[in-house]
Amino acid sequence: MTTQNTNTVDSSWTMFIEILSDEFAAKTGFGVYAHITPVDADQAYQQYQLRNAPMRLFVREYVRRYA
Repeated sequence: MTTQNTNTVDSSWTMFIEILSDEFAAKTGFGVYAHITPVDADQAYQQYQLRNAPMRLFVREYVRRYA
């Protein structure tokens, strides 16, 4: 059961980073790590998990603050 939960978290994290990088690239021409540190990306993911918002909407708003 732990493996399944870990896979879900890993999948969600991967999707979050891909969407975050795509959004930064679309807005600025550079991916996520050109703008924020890995620690910042992790904190953004934790913020996303605490909010009841769709991932893409959260990412769009997050990137808007940095781009």
